[in-house]
Amino acid sequence: MKAAVRPASVRPSAAEGPRFQEILDALRADIADGRVGVGERLPTEQELCLRFSASRYTVREALRRLQDLGLIARRQGSGSVVTAARPDGRFHNTLSSLAEIGQYASSTRLEVLAVEKILVEGRTAELLRSPPDTPWVRVVALRRQPGERTPLCYTEVFLPAAFDDVAQAIGTFPVAVYAVLESRYGLRIEEVVQSIEATSADANLASRLSVEVGTPILVVIRHYLDAEGNALEVAVSSHAAGRYRYEMTLQRSG
Repeated sequence: MKAAVRPASVRPSAAEGPRFQEILDALRADIADGRVGVGERLPTEQELCLRFSASRYTVREALRRLQDLGLIARRQGSGSVVTAARPDGRFHNTLSSLAEIGQYASSTRLEVLAVEKILVEGRTAELLRSPPDTPWVRVVALRRQPGERTPLCYTEVFLPAAFDDVAQAIGTFPVAVYAVLESRYGLRIEEVVQSIEATSADANLASRLSVEVGTPILVVIRHYLDAEGNALEVAVSSHAAGRYRYEMTLQRSG
């Protein structure tokens, strides 16, 4: 299955990203420590805005991430109800815009395992849609939810060699890689082409994800393209069964 995703016209600013993460962490602590128990309601959005001196938009971003972690259920007219004290271990991703992709990056953490400069060839060149012997940088990492030891996925991020400085800094900033490319180099991602494949864990993936060899794996491949169709970033993320759920809403056009 492949899906092309257009950029959102409105994105959280770099300043708001860390701010809603602070609110998210504080609310997670309230739930984990029992200050707000399962079945109880969180304070209203207005009360949270006052508590954290934050905008309603920023508070809503934090609440949405709590919902993605499986900690709350949000119901119109009845507020946010705590449904679990701990994350359910599965990341639920709803994809409707480029900004939604950034949600995944800002609400999880990357543990970088390796950074290497490569000359692409063979299958890697095909994956990157790049001529053979072109220099790229490959970053290998594990993505985790805050406070969780079990990784959500094993990720390979490929960037053209010209963006080596960004590659070297991956894991140190709380936003998506594409957002750093845009802000640092004045680039613009016009389209994300996404494909999803089912496979099984080989020895390397099994070791990285702490699963048995042969475990079902969901592989998400994203090509971040500029207006000319050049790949500015390619990300390949492998998720073990039960750790990731993908949801996409299709709307009738006309």
